[in-house]
Amino acid sequence: MRHAFRLCALGLAFGLFAQPASATDPTRAFQDFPAEVLTDGFLEAHLDLFYRKAGTAADKRGDFAEARKQYQLAARYADKPSQARLGEIYWEGQGVQADHVMGFLWMALAAERGYDAFAARKMQYWNALTPDERKRAVTLDQKMLGEYGDAVAKPRQATVMRREALRGTGGLLGYSGASSLSITTARGGNIDPEVFYAKEFWEPEAYWQMQDYVWDGRSPGRVDIGEVQDLGKQPPSDAKPKDEHP
Repeated sequence: MRHAFRLCALGLAFGLFAQPASATDPTRAFQDFPAEVLTDGFLEAHLDLFYRKAGTAADKRGDFAEARKQYQLAARYADKPSQARLGEIYWEGQGVQADHVMGFLWMALAAERGYDAFAARKMQYWNALTPDERKRAVTLDQKMLGEYGDAVAKPRQATVMRREALRGTGGLLGYSGASSLSITTARGGNIDPEVFYAKEFWEPEAYWQMQDYVWDGRSPGRVDIGEVQDLGKQPPSDAKPKDEHP
């Protein structure tokens, strides 16, 4: 599936945050998977993307309270861009009282895998904290990791992906080569099955490796997509977001 992987890498939605000193412009914040892949069924299997896209839509409307809620749900499924955006929201006080400690903690979670852009912002935030704020951050660090760190968030996401892969793709997971197979969307478009059923989209370890490929700086480019669609249907979530404020 290396061919499919190369196609995916060119059109991914794990976007690179822009690097201005101010908060990220939500209209340019993320790259995306090829638009035709993002069917309702695909998003229900990838709750990290589902909730991040909902958060981005709210961000575009200027509804930061709703954006924060959706990003927090995405953060439970190991979505590093959503965790980074939460860091910015709390740091800047967008739709919530500014809280530099929570801003740092969310950005630290986003930097957990060592992605340069988030790691640099994490250090920027840390250096701006007061001694008392640093003490508070240390006391809350394990609580945040216990709810949103990769050790718990990745298995949470993997469970959903495996369940939906068995339900929706069956024996076609890892599909390759059958030219007679065609996937038609509800809007009448067609999806390349070699892309849609690529292992990098459905097998958890390959999925994380794909994210690392994009976020470690080797991704060859960015792709912008149109407006978010079809988010009225909320898939069942195994938990509601919690209030992290002590």
